[in-house]
Amino acid sequence: MRDTAVDYIGTRLPRTCRNARSGAIAALVAAILTATSGAQIPGAPVLQNAWATPGTVGAVDLGGGSDGSVYAAAASWTPGSGRFQLSGGAGFQSRAGANGRGVYGIRGAIPLGGGSSAVGFAPFVGVGGGVSRTTTDSIAEPCLVNPPQSCLSGTASASNTIEVPVGLAVGWRHAIGTTHGLSLYATPSYVFFSGGKGTSGGLLRTAIGADLGVTSSIGATLGIEFGGKRPRGFGGPSGSVYGLGLSYALGHR
Repeated sequence: MRDTAVDYIGTRLPRTCRNARSGAIAALVAAILTATSGAQIPGAPVLQNAWATPGTVGAVDLGGGSDGSVYAAAASWTPGSGRFQLSGGAGFQSRAGANGRGVYGIRGAIPLGGGSSAVGFAPFVGVGGGVSRTTTDSIAEPCLVNPPQSCLSGTASASNTIEVPVGLAVGWRHAIGTTHGLSLYATPSYVFFSGGKGTSGGLLRTAIGADLGVTSSIGATLGIEFGGKRPRGFGGPSGSVYGLGLSYALGHR
């Protein structure tokens, strides 16, 4: 009996195999949803599940916060060995006080928790960025007249162009019935930012996510990221960031 999720979905097994089936169904939850926020796209939370099942998953995502919104498509791929996962995505980011821009991201993760375990973890690293953009902040300053009057002068600030997260995903999963499952996970990470008025630096951020297997091929993700902040003119997050996604596992399930 092969230890893959697709072998168990929709199959009637004797009672002695139910534990194995439950573990495989829970593994499918991770497989369905890992693409949802698996790529490091600027403006979206760093959500990385702790498991990966062989195959390809596609997803559509919505993310953002007080700084603006991100609309993106993503995909992930895991080889037959299940020893690592690669994901990537691209989309459009809008931001308050600045023009929108195209953004992209890629990420790699190494699941280390075991294919049938209820608790898992996975180190990961990613890189994301987009077209550099400049905003102009209007500041009132006194004019050289008598009596002095207020005038407006502009100061330019460039948003960050590259961000690199390095972190560890820690997750828990549980089968619900025969074709559904739930996975909860946290992804603390250190994120390095470049650009933004020529200023580079890093922040400690943490994301919390939940993945739900709606069917054997369709999943949904909800997550939020919080932690260190950067001024808006420097680029990067100035507050909490949320993420929503729907994903579809390609191939027979």
